[in-house]
Amino acid sequence: MSSDNHLRPNPKRRPKVASSVPAKPAAPAARQPGPDARKTVTILFADIVDSSRLSLSLDPEALRNLLSRYFGELSAVVQRHGGIVNNYIGDAIMAVFGMPFVHEDDALRGVRAAVEMRETLAILNHELEAGWGVRLMNRIGINTGEVIAGDQTQGYLSVAGEAVIVAKRLEEAATANEILIGESTHKLVRDAVVVEPSGPRALKRGATIRALVVLDVHAHAPGVARRFDSPFVGRERQRALLETVFRNAVGDRTCHLVTILADAGVGKSRLVREFTSGLAEDVTVLHGRCLPYGEGITYWPLAEIIRELTRAEGPDSGKQLAAVVEARLAGDEKARLIAERVTGALGLGAGQGTTEETAWAVRRLFEALARAGPLVVVVDDVHWAESTFLDLVEHVADFSRDFPILLICIARPELFDSRPGWGAGKRNATSIVLERLSDAECRELISNLLGPAPLPPAAESRIASAAEGNALFAEELVAMLVDDALLRQAPDSWVAASDLVELPVPATMNALLTARLEGLPPIERAILTAAAVEGSVFHRGAVSALACPVLDTFEDGLLALVRRDLIRPEAPLFAGEKAYRFRHVLIRDAAYRSLPKNARADLHERFAAWLELAAADRLREFEEIVGYHLEQAFQYRVALGPRDVRSASLAARACERLETAGRRALVRSDLPAAISLLERVSRLLPTDDTRRIVLLADLSGALIESGRLDDAGRALDEAERLAAAADDRRLAAHVLVQRQFLRIFHGEEGGLEEAARAAAAVIPVFERLGDDLGLCRARRLEAWLSFTAARGEAAIAAWEQAADHARRAGDWHEYYEILTWIASSLWFGPTPAAEGIRRCEAMRVQVGESPESEAAILRQLACLNAIVGRFAIARELIATSNATYADLGLTLYVASSEHEAVIELLAGNPAAAERSARAAYRALEEMGERAFRSTMAASLAVVILEQGRDEEAEDFAKLSAQLAASGDLVTQVRWRRVRARVHARRAELRAAEALAREAVTIAEATDFVNDRADALVDLSHVLEAARRGDEAVAAVSGALHLYELKGNVVAAAATQLRLGKLVKM
Repeated sequence: MSSDNHLRPNPKRRPKVASSVPAKPAAPAARQPGPDARKTVTILFADIVDSSRLSLSLDPEALRNLLSRYFGELSAVVQRHGGIVNNYIGDAIMAVFGMPFVHEDDALRGVRAAVEMRETLAILNHELEAGWGVRLMNRIGINTGEVIAGDQTQGYLSVAGEAVIVAKRLEEAATANEILIGESTHKLVRDAVVVEPSGPRALKRGATIRALVVLDVHAHAPGVARRFDSPFVGRERQRALLETVFRNAVGDRTCHLVTILADAGVGKSRLVREFTSGLAEDVTVLHGRCLPYGEGITYWPLAEIIRELTRAEGPDSGKQLAAVVEARLAGDEKARLIAERVTGALGLGAGQGTTEETAWAVRRLFEALARAGPLVVVVDDVHWAESTFLDLVEHVADFSRDFPILLICIARPELFDSRPGWGAGKRNATSIVLERLSDAECRELISNLLGPAPLPPAAESRIASAAEGNALFAEELVAMLVDDALLRQAPDSWVAASDLVELPVPATMNALLTARLEGLPPIERAILTAAAVEGSVFHRGAVSALACPVLDTFEDGLLALVRRDLIRPEAPLFAGEKAYRFRHVLIRDAAYRSLPKNARADLHERFAAWLELAAADRLREFEEIVGYHLEQAFQYRVALGPRDVRSASLAARACERLETAGRRALVRSDLPAAISLLERVSRLLPTDDTRRIVLLADLSGALIESGRLDDAGRALDEAERLAAAADDRRLAAHVLVQRQFLRIFHGEEGGLEEAARAAAAVIPVFERLGDDLGLCRARRLEAWLSFTAARGEAAIAAWEQAADHARRAGDWHEYYEILTWIASSLWFGPTPAAEGIRRCEAMRVQVGESPESEAAILRQLACLNAIVGRFAIARELIATSNATYADLGLTLYVASSEHEAVIELLAGNPAAAERSARAAYRALEEMGERAFRSTMAASLAVVILEQGRDEEAEDFAKLSAQLAASGDLVTQVRWRRVRARVHARRAELRAAEALAREAVTIAEATDFVNDRADALVDLSHVLEAARRGDEAVAAVSGALHLYELKGNVVAAAATQLRLGKLVKM
């Protein structure tokens, strides 16, 4: 029980309940409920325990009278806390908090009501025992969640959703006189309640439910308390302004009114707390807070101010309180009258005067306090203040003279809805508007909340971006992520359990935003919900078409929303349009969540139609957006009922738009976008639709390119199933080709041989059907097999055939990618460097529309420039290529590149070459890739060997041998070269020569000139160790000839030097 009930400004007698704040009407009369809406409400069920015993012991009429008394008392409690008794179900009461209007503290209202119901029943039982000889016990369950709610009809509200069912189950699981709440409710009231875990509670049919038992609720405490323990962030200018105003009030001995305005959670109270904590000891600071609801709470802030002022004396009655107040007025001839009027306003004593007399008395009291030293009065949540109390504050500001008084009113912008002229025309009034924290300040706040252990930059960025500068949102988001184990503390840092791309909105913020929006006039709510369908940025024409309001009212509504700072003007995307942006994405999300799903479906469909007309000739630019809205319309319709003709039409239209956009994304090498779009199209089509076969095959290709090999396999599994069911040889052949590419990239043993058989089998099928796209991919497969066998000229010939078919099929994504592989063959194969550079430069121009393809060609150009000694150009080309790949999200292509290592090794920088090769190897290892990893392991072994770390080099060479497919000739050559050199250094010359000659023999079957020459150089080292100089000279001479054929100036120069040394031996 609270010890301050004597200060409640409520003269009416009620059960003395610490948990309750008597309720005023739920909303101003001007607010009008809207149509059906989705909203988060709190449901309370209260049921009598063992009611059948009553029916057996009481006459029916007596029972009716008793129950009428019981229902009347408990229903009155619900209504005092702003709830609505929705229905009497047998002996149970069902109450809803949040209907017809949501309040940010609905959950706390429900819990306070439940505790007061329990205490009211205890008082009522004295009467029932005396009159009927019975005692009643009840049990209560409370849950918070989303429902679909309608207007009141036929005497009750239409409320449906899982939240209702869970609340009823909680009530059924409670024991006599027990209150159970769900976890969703507890999150919203956690700092105001005393609870204990209950463990699983048994339900009917063996089910269980988890809940918490409410023991008590703290009087007047907020459901979620703000954190003031972390260091203060930002607001230096605003704090300095407060300090300046205070110094002026003291220096000029004047009263000054400061109003601090900002949305909930931005940091108003924290700013004032930091300001007041730095004041001198001779300054008196008093605090009051306006309550969101209650009967007779006009002067509640004054009651809190007086309680803080007189706490040391601890008066027990109105008379004693008046005496303490009178003592503070010592020297004032009207001290007794002032004290009587002040205490009378609080409902204590018989001295209650008019509102004007009360304002006069409070001003005189404040002036008396200011005689002893400066006075600062802080009133929080002034947007909830009654008009009479606002008059009192303005009276003090207007008429107090010659006293250093600073009145600080903390409010949200809604204050101006009820008091448009607040502070206007006063020379002694200042308004401080707090904007949101900057990104840097928000990051600092997040760091402070988590303590000294650092948070990964990506996770910190995601949280800061989601919070958008709202300190409360940042606090709640961090707390939620920690509670849900999405952030966990490691010994020296915080670790995110996921990429945190999708961050849920904490329940506290959802409640605040929903309450704010429901307080708006209907036209403004209608504009916001319609605008939310388009997105964070919306156009006037679209909202007008969707909301269909009267033109004048619509324009007024838009201007009102701008004045409320809920939306802001934005640059339009279409000529002749006006555009706006939601000030915070959370406002948009809250407005959108309020729409029922059937309304969402209708509005998304209508917006897609509007956008098609508005885009006109620019429709291609907006095709993905049109597809998205049609997709959303379809998904909401099938969520509410079976797939019908209309939903099928929506799906078909969405598929057309999204697939077109997806294939354009492939052409421009935007693989993340292409994958997302093609996956969505696949989900929209019926599961047995044969169009999904080619779609899934193409999707698998994009997944392979981006390194998502397992996902590619699943897509192909589904495509193979559909192709088999359709008995379509052409479609089956397409899937078969993609499967071979996947097997090659997985590095499966026998994959190359199987791929060759598959290519031979499908080419006649595609030729007979005139399928150019199929022939393109089959020839690509042939080319890849030649490339893997290190036959560059044959690979170029097959790729050129594939490119011709790609042009005929109009598939520019395939065409551009083929050119990149031709460039690779120009680098690895026998083409001289000068010619290779010329052709690559020409192809670079050809693929200008494809950043990915250009990046791939730049790699080959870099290596070709490196071998002719142009290292600066080579490094610049590699840097450009890497940056492009990173932007495109092409993980596999970035990771699998050995080109940078090749350049640095040629430049005589093996340490840099190792760093590049090792990073690439690790990335491939994390992907589970084998084909490129085997080659990279061999390349890494080469650069490690150059630095004299033989054992480590041998380990990587052995690993390469284990991973490499037998037909991967380049890798087979490279790991043998390394092991041969290691054996030679150990004087194991027989083993060394065997491996070196195997490498040369394998290389001779290829036309990869540099690799052939490298194998001969390594053989020369083995022969030199065996003191077989003539044979070593012959090997080096052969290598020199090959380097010169390739135009490898750098390697030829180094080999010439080696040859000279060998000849002199």
